[in-house]
Amino acid sequence: MAFSPVAVGSDASPEPGGGGRLGEEADGERRGRLKEAAGSSLASLCLGPLAGPRRFGTLVECLVLNYRLRQGPGRGREHGAEGAAEGPLRCCGCGRFLSEPVTVPCGHTYCRRCLRRELRARCRRCRDRLLPAGGTGAAAAPLRTSVVLSQLAEKWFPRECERARAGGRLEELLAQGRFREALGAAGQALRADSSNLMLRIYRAESYAGLQEYKTAIEDLNFVISKMPNWPEVYFRKGKVLHDSGFVGDALQLFLQCLALDEDFLPAKLEVEKTLRDVLSPEKLGENLKESAWSSPHTRNKSFVLGSEMTEPYCNLQLCPEQSLGRSEVLAPVIGSLNRAQSAHALNSTKALAKEDGLKRVSSEPLLSGQEKGALLKRKLSFSEQDTVVCEDGRNKHKKQGENTNRDMKLAYGTVPGNLIDVSDFECSLCMRLFFEPVTTPCGHTFCKGCLERCLDYAPQCPLCKESLKEYLASRKYSITELLEELIMKYLSDELYERKRIHAEETAEHSNLTKNVPMFVCTMAYPTVPCPLHVFEPRYRLMIRRSMETGTKQFGMCISDSQNGFADYGCMLQIRNVHFLPDGRSVVDTVGGKRFRVLRRGMKDGYCTADIEYLEDVKVVDEGELKKLRELHNFVYSQACSWFQNLRNKFRTQILQHFGPMPDREENIQAMPNGPAWCWWLLAVLPVDPRYQLSVLSMMSLKDRLIKIQHILTYFSRDQSK
Repeated sequence: MAFSPVAVGSDASPEPGGGGRLGEEADGERRGRLKEAAGSSLASLCLGPLAGPRRFGTLVECLVLNYRLRQGPGRGREHGAEGAAEGPLRCCGCGRFLSEPVTVPCGHTYCRRCLRRELRARCRRCRDRLLPAGGTGAAAAPLRTSVVLSQLAEKWFPRECERARAGGRLEELLAQGRFREALGAAGQALRADSSNLMLRIYRAESYAGLQEYKTAIEDLNFVISKMPNWPEVYFRKGKVLHDSGFVGDALQLFLQCLALDEDFLPAKLEVEKTLRDVLSPEKLGENLKESAWSSPHTRNKSFVLGSEMTEPYCNLQLCPEQSLGRSEVLAPVIGSLNRAQSAHALNSTKALAKEDGLKRVSSEPLLSGQEKGALLKRKLSFSEQDTVVCEDGRNKHKKQGENTNRDMKLAYGTVPGNLIDVSDFECSLCMRLFFEPVTTPCGHTFCKGCLERCLDYAPQCPLCKESLKEYLASRKYSITELLEELIMKYLSDELYERKRIHAEETAEHSNLTKNVPMFVCTMAYPTVPCPLHVFEPRYRLMIRRSMETGTKQFGMCISDSQNGFADYGCMLQIRNVHFLPDGRSVVDTVGGKRFRVLRRGMKDGYCTADIEYLEDVKVVDEGELKKLRELHNFVYSQACSWFQNLRNKFRTQILQHFGPMPDREENIQAMPNGPAWCWWLLAVLPVDPRYQLSVLSMMSLKDRLIKIQHILTYFSRDQSK
């Protein structure tokens, strides 16, 4: 059967933030399609050449979704994790205390560790792509901690910050390969703070570096029992098992990690790498010769380390709801993985047997399958018992039901009222409470409106002067959600007042008769398009306010040497705004109502005016109306003749810029500004703006038609010469 990436992808791409309850029929049907797709994929891999990255990626998605479905409805991908940090500062990735907070472009905040290790490709909350390290442009910039959130963390929870710094020192030792030093430091830290789960992970990595795999597994199982929905711990455990030779069981743990977080990038890469290595034509050919795919006994056979090893110690029991049962689709793959890695494991048996943990397992007598499972669960299960730290840094077991002196619940959670200060939440630009706070890539936080106004003048951070050109080009000013939540929780009264003031300011900008923003540039006419290139900072602000208030309107006037701008103008309606990377914009507008200026003013650098709108005075007398129609038809015909007699070059330019001439209207008094073709013609005629302004101000259609007739007569004489 041919392999179809599209077919598999359609079933293997669950909706973001899923985990909803599936009906039994739909669940069964989906499992069936997944099994068929996975079977087709494996068959094509056996018979054909080695698959490309896309095919393996699709197969991984198929296996992960099938694995998640076998966990039961609602299992996996819960955001909150049992045993996670309970407090106002929580990481979106690991759910623990937010140490060294970094706000990503989508507005969610992670601890630096979660991003530095590239533990995930997309945000766990909104699934926006996170900035990869070592990319180009903004992605290549180093991760900067949020200044405001870092200060709050140090002020509110200094002990937690110190714990995070201790973990950072351990991480440096592990990165340098100094596992013995890291083990000693982790053990000492755990004796002082046994509730720190991150220290146990660091100690497990130290044990793994020293090839004390069983002890590393014990620490990781303890963490799993406390935080069963933390994807990283399954990945760490899978890495330990992979390094010790148990690739099949490691693959299941990587899939469990992806079932909880489908965007956990390292786990996905490990699965793809393992499948690519094992499902090569050579290894599959060897397996097929041995009838490995057709023999149920061979397919489900456990991987052994020598004649005395009864079960892989990687099959350590988790808490009941996390039993990693092998799926029907996964079983052939696991079996192949175990057989493919047996040579590596047999070669390393002697070295591993020297370790204390493996001695205890490998020295057991041969037992039946049921006895072996019971023995391993009794010896190596940490889901139903606790551990305490001994003097040498190792774990010892406590009987079920005993209590320890230390609780696993993190010590922070409530912020003392005397530490909550409104000045910690003030924008450094407007010196007011943050309103729609956004955090720049350099780590500084401002009100969204304040930052935009600064970027109107220069693409640099107002505080550190770091370049924000790429940030400006993306125009993704996402609200820092954590900071907004803190303000809502602890400063609700101040936020209410801040919102009230903002609403008043917005209402002031929304008035279309008082303090109307004025763009002093060129002539504009009703119904006629008027494209604008906006580059001055004051007009960038004006256009943005027109969009934010929802009016999408502003006035257009020509300049006046005495009063600043003319007494008459035309309102423009914004149809579309195209922002350029450097902050400039191309604004597509069309003319609306005419107005007369009553009073002039100034607002944040741009002109404003109180205005009244103009409308044509309608003719009521039938005789006068008949004469007006005759004049209208004559001038319209004259205008068409003039336009058709233009040179092709000029006519083409006019059509490209203004579009075709509007058709003649039957009811010439239907619109408050008269027929649209008059304004189109006035816009294309090469007439002095002052003369055009006098026509714009007229409230009599008859007078306006007479003026246009005089202009056409003058230009028609020139055409005839």
